Amino acid sequence: MKRMKKIALAFCTISLCLSACQDGSDLLDPVTTGLTEKDVFASPQYSERFLLDVYRQIIPILAHTDFAGPRWRNLAHLEVATDNGSTIMAGSNNVRMFNSGTMTAASTNMFWYYDWVNCFAAIRAANLFLANIDNVPADPQYNFNENTRKIRKAEGKFLLAFNFAELAKQFGGLPLIKEVATPTDQSMMIPRSSFDETIAYIAQLCDEAAADLPLAHPEIEYGRATKGAALALKARMLLYAASPLWNDSANPTESPFSGKYDANKWQEAAKAAKAVIALGNYSLHPDLATVFLTRENTEVIFARMQDPMSYHSATHIPYTLYNGTGAYGVGGVNQASYNLVKEYEVLKNGVAYSIEDPASGHNPQDPFKNRDPRFYRDFIFNGAKILGKTAEFGNPEPGHNKSGAHNMGYLIDGQAYNTFMYTIKFADPTLNVTWDARNAAGGTRVNQNFPYLRYAEVLLNYAEAMNEAYGPESDALGAGKSALQALNEVRERATYPEGRPEYLGLKGGMPPVASGLSKDQMREKIKHERRVELSFEEHRFWDVRRWKDTPETEIKAQIPIYKKDGTMEYQIKTIDNRYHHERMNRMPIPQSELLANPQLVQNSGW
Repeated sequence: MKRMKKIALAFCTISLCLSACQDGSDLLDPVTTGLTEKDVFASPQYSERFLLDVYRQIIPILAHTDFAGPRWRNLAHLEVATDNGSTIMAGSNNVRMFNSGTMTAASTNMFWYYDWVNCFAAIRAANLFLANIDNVPADPQYNFNENTRKIRKAEGKFLLAFNFAELAKQFGGLPLIKEVATPTDQSMMIPRSSFDETIAYIAQLCDEAAADLPLAHPEIEYGRATKGAALALKARMLLYAASPLWNDSANPTESPFSGKYDANKWQEAAKAAKAVIALGNYSLHPDLATVFLTRENTEVIFARMQDPMSYHSATHIPYTLYNGTGAYGVGGVNQASYNLVKEYEVLKNGVAYSIEDPASGHNPQDPFKNRDPRFYRDFIFNGAKILGKTAEFGNPEPGHNKSGAHNMGYLIDGQAYNTFMYTIKFADPTLNVTWDARNAAGGTRVNQNFPYLRYAEVLLNYAEAMNEAYGPESDALGAGKSALQALNEVRERATYPEGRPEYLGLKGGMPPVASGLSKDQMREKIKHERRVELSFEEHRFWDVRRWKDTPETEIKAQIPIYKKDGTMEYQIKTIDNRYHHERMNRMPIPQSELLANPQLVQNSGW
């Protein structure tokens, strides 16, 4: 915790960048830095901004500058360290190190190092807020009264829970620091609690927060934690706690590395997800194409508020597809593997087929026809339509003079790891980006946020827990839906939106999964649906671990090859061979923290 101690000193002053705002127009004026702790909590205005700064510390998954997220600090998403993705982004040596298994607990360029340091810094800040919020005087000028105080306390508890949850899914049982400690205080030198104790504390914080949080805040405060956010976070973590990695019948002893085995944990996870559903406050956003581009919608439960921006779109859609010459000079930084792409089913006569099923009629040389509607939202591919252009990606054979206007230039020739399937799930393909993303001057921008918690995940969490606890078609909890019904609710939302050229004029959508499946068969359907619906939302990395599944280590791409004779064909090639070891199911506690606190115990294998 040596780094954590250093960062703790910083909280004598305030870095008050507002994060919870309706849009970019209502940012508060920055507060003068250099305030003491006493100054901050003598003022409703300053204390409110202190809390907003704790919100700001949550990692920005949609980067808005070169190094402001995501996990790898270089625009590459966590998914590129799974069998779903790849990246050729310059400076991706940390990704390569992880994928080859050459990192160690002493590595300081891995996401878990930053997450340990930053989450514990945020935990200290949240504890400091909770320790002082009762000292803040009421002030009608800032609408700070006893009800406001109660809500802000609940927000502080949610933020504590969120940061502990982020660490628990990575490391397991944690040192549960529940009070404000000075950097030299020996109370910081505590051992790891068991995994069950850690999850119980997170659930307790969520329950306490949910009791006092509103279902919704006034519009100007959109983005603050709500009752639904607290309950959804609890449901997620109880699902994790019920999963095989943390609830292992072969290792039933409670420890920091696992919980005490209890098959009933699935029931508790199902009840927690049901509680979110029962609020009646959320539903799936009807327009598949704009789920991630609509700042406020009924599906978003908790999101990071961001300024309107083009940066994410400009760095994820291949830049040569934009009009004008001012677009940011990089693109396609997050790519999907063929391992993921083949999971998007083929629709034929109202039936969904695996591309490997001969009945699908799938043609490997015309591979992008009639796919799951989410395919066209999530990817830019060879032949895709965008801004009136047709994307042309691929590798020319030696001697071929192919030089299509939308080929990717330096992103093509001789580049290993390139899949030619660019992930644009959170990008806006309708933006005419003529803007240098680094200075935000002019151009068109999208007013979007990244949803850390959304209703589709809750439904899939519910489906998984219900299936494991009661089977595919039981409504044992009286929620009004079975595991199968919850799964199909997500699945059937995937319809082709009208009037979007990138959907190639297709109509219809995904059919439901049929009834009559066994628990094991349903489990595979749920895993499939999570892989597609939640792709590049930081779920696959943790899902394969909590399930104790071995990820696919041979990473493939479906590469368009322009041949010398003028024809083009798709070839499926291996672009990377990854390393995976059981120890990688849990991240290592940074070596520097073990040295600073001898009571910490390292995860197995590290």
